[in-house]
Amino acid sequence: MAKVCKEDYKKIVKIYNESGNEAAIEYISQNFGIKSPKGVLLRIKKAPGFIYDEINNKINIATKEESLFMGIDELCTNPAIREVTPDPTQKVYYQLDSTLESLYKELMQEKLIELTKYVKLDRTTNTIHIDKTTLLADGYHMAIF
Repeated sequence: MAKVCKEDYKKIVKIYNESGNEAAIEYISQNFGIKSPKGVLLRIKKAPGFIYDEINNKINIATKEESLFMGIDELCTNPAIREVTPDPTQKVYYQLDSTLESLYKELMQEKLIELTKYVKLDRTTNTIHIDKTTLLADGYHMAIF
């Protein structure tokens, strides 16, 4: 039983596209002695570099133009990206949101700093230490549930 190499994929794809599924299965069985040639075809359909077209029932060889990522040259020379200008109203909303977010962040930091005066967490022993005398002296009430 011979193993189907990736170099053989193009020849199998050519047979599949020209003669059909059955001819490709027969070619794989005869030349490679594989008991389940449908698995080889499935592997080819999912392999990087090959694209299966369900509508036309063809396996296409992917070209370099269909790359997943853009190259540096393409990013730098693409004029469509440079022409996009942000809407000024979006900038105002963003500034309001960021101002409000920073205000919330500051308030939460102040509350956490205040809380650290009274409560200490010990992760090694899984205990919480509460300084009850300081807590009550500063005017807070304590309730444990």
